[in-house]
Amino acid sequence: MTSFDFSPKLNEYLEKIQDETGREITFQENTNLGIKGIAAAYQYNPQKLIIILNPEYPRAMEDMERSIAHEATHGYILYKLGFCRSRYPEGVPSEYKQDVQIIFTIVEDLVVNKIIQDNGFPPFGQEYIPTLREEIRVAREGEKAGEAFYHQFTDNLHREALLMISRYIIAWGFLNYYKLEVADRNLIKEFTRVFKDYYPDYYLYAAKVVEVLEKNNIFTSDGECQAIYEILKLFKMDEHVKLVNA
Repeated sequence: MTSFDFSPKLNEYLEKIQDETGREITFQENTNLGIKGIAAAYQYNPQKLIIILNPEYPRAMEDMERSIAHEATHGYILYKLGFCRSRYPEGVPSEYKQDVQIIFTIVEDLVVNKIIQDNGFPPFGQEYIPTLREEIRVAREGEKAGEAFYHQFTDNLHREALLMISRYIIAWGFLNYYKLEVADRNLIKEFTRVFKDYYPDYYLYAAKVVEVLEKNNIFTSDGECQAIYEILKLFKMDEHVKLVNA
């Protein structure tokens, strides 16, 4: 599987995923994972589960192991649970594909983080709470300040908007699906409040995404696929992508 020196807990979890999906987990390195500051990513492959690590983004071992468990679980929900993936016709721009992937991530991360928490890993990384405090501070400065803050992670304005909305949805998911420490829950709740108050244009779309998530059981393959389809339609991004099962 890998020559990395992982903890017994992570090794056991990765072995479980390999056994249940029938696919080997392999690792690659790449410094460009689409969004700046990303330490790891899952890459689709029909024969194996590929996890991409960013060597320019060092993290504490516990946090890196949590990220690896997270990315491996994206393969688990695809091949074990039957969740859908994207397929494109020839000639579709990579920028469009990356934006579609954000929609997938918005939905899938809610499921993946719940699964890894149920298997003994933290539902979010060590950087999440400090970053959330900064996001709360920035939000209180208004929508333009927020746009400038999130622009540091991507030069693409459309992707920037999707990223902002995804931050709200992830926070909403933590409040609705996870076991959290009281202090963490209160901070996450405060973030959702200031997002609603100071980013009204983005909250309008975030609230519509929440409506989609609430009416579909995203922890099932059918519910996940339907939710992704409806969110793609909401953002008028459904024309050049087909949702298929692995």
